[in-house]
Amino acid sequence: MVSTQKNGYLAEEKFIQECLVRDIPISKPVFNTEPYDFICEIEDKFLSVQVKKSWMDEKGRKQICLKNSYPRSDIKHYVSERPNVDFIAAYDDEYDDWYIIPRDVYKNIKSVLCIRRGGKYGKFINNFSFAVS
Repeated sequence: MVSTQKNGYLAEEKFIQECLVRDIPISKPVFNTEPYDFICEIEDKFLSVQVKKSWMDEKGRKQICLKNSYPRSDIKHYVSERPNVDFIAAYDDEYDDWYIIPRDVYKNIKSVLCIRRGGKYGKFINNFSFAVS
């Protein structure tokens, strides 16, 4: 069984690959101290992205946890409280889909997002143009 932290790293590597295939310039902070994982350059704009991997709860719903903690620290925060994170890129490994969700959509949520095709966040599937609406 792969640990939660390793799942996160695997999702980040998958995101890098996806950006490379789509010819999206991407940068990663040198240290793991920022609330975002990557900066993507889209149409001459720099956008910060926090990568998340979905997980299945006991009722069979796919969820994305918005709570983060800094490595080697007890400090916890919610991605939704961080104005310097522009998008969440949530990976659904069952369908190999990415939900590229803008901050305005999740900024008032302090727990989890439930994702599924055809659901509330379905319009953000594979939205690598990083469109807001």
